[in-house]
Amino acid sequence: MDGAQLFRRALEQATALVGGVRPSQLGLATPCREWDVRALASHMLYELSWIPDLTRGATIAEVGDRYDGDLVGGDLVASWRRAADAALIAVDRCDPVAIAHLSYADVSNDAYLRQVGADELIHSWDLGSATGALVRFDPELAEAVYENTLPDLKGMKASGLFAPPVPVPENADPQRRLIALFGRDPGWRPPH
Repeated sequence: MDGAQLFRRALEQATALVGGVRPSQLGLATPCREWDVRALASHMLYELSWIPDLTRGATIAEVGDRYDGDLVGGDLVASWRRAADAALIAVDRCDPVAIAHLSYADVSNDAYLRQVGADELIHSWDLGSATGALVRFDPELAEAVYENTLPDLKGMKASGLFAPPVPVPENADPQRRLIALFGRDPGWRPPH
């Protein structure tokens, strides 16, 4: 599965979960301890918003603080739709071997889309878990993200941005293995 396909499929899963978030749920706790649902959704929107710029070769400095602040606004679903539509157009137009200038390295657009697709997919689980939605990843997509992530485990650990993987049984399904790989407890439930 190439980066563009992985990203599109991850975005489809995330879009379905974002569409179910009610305004009254924006203050709920998430598996990302430092974020409530609003902050998590804002982060997901932030990631989407950068895609058109980065896939056309813009640098972090050129984009600057354009996407800082509250991206959720008064209507999460409308904000999501705008950002997702712009991201999909950019993905359709981008050259997969062209360079995306990320904060930590220059990588191909294909590699960048794999990374941002994984981030959106994992955070869609966070969002669904926080809001009580049933989250069922496409097993093929979960397996692809898992396999793409394994070679980056040392870098993830070194970045300090990820919790260590959570142990799961060897026979765990692709979704549970993926969630655990990203340092989430697949059995996480919101605090009461």
